Amino acid sequence: VTEVGIDTACGPFKGVESLPATSICAVSIIRSGDCLLEAVREVEPGCKVGKILVQRDESLPDKAATLFYSKMPPGVESMHILLCDPMLATGGSAVVALKVLVDDYGVDPSKIIFANMICAPEG
Repeated sequence: VTEVGIDTACGPFKGVESLPATSICAVSIIRSGDCLLEAVREVEPGCKVGKILVQRDESLPDKAATLFYSKMPPGVESMHILLCDPMLATGGSAVVALKVLVDDYGVDPSKIIFANMICAPEG
């Protein structure tokens, strides 16, 4: 990470240089994550995109999440991941998505940022 000086309307600010867009992959947990993915793409249009479809089984007592689909760009194992899922309740979908990224695609967990907007208990 390289520190850079940024001139703002409120005065100078010490910030950091952003990563190259090609080293970032925004991964959407399909459905609600797609709205957050679009916001990420507006800020960084050159980032790569991955998709994970996970659905909770509401008929089970623990409402276990099941993986239905995943697709990542080539080289995802060396990218920084922004996992987009704006709503967190039980965390089941997020846990499955993280396991897919780490176990199936070989992503280093330290390179994953979980981006969400609303956290609430189930119910």
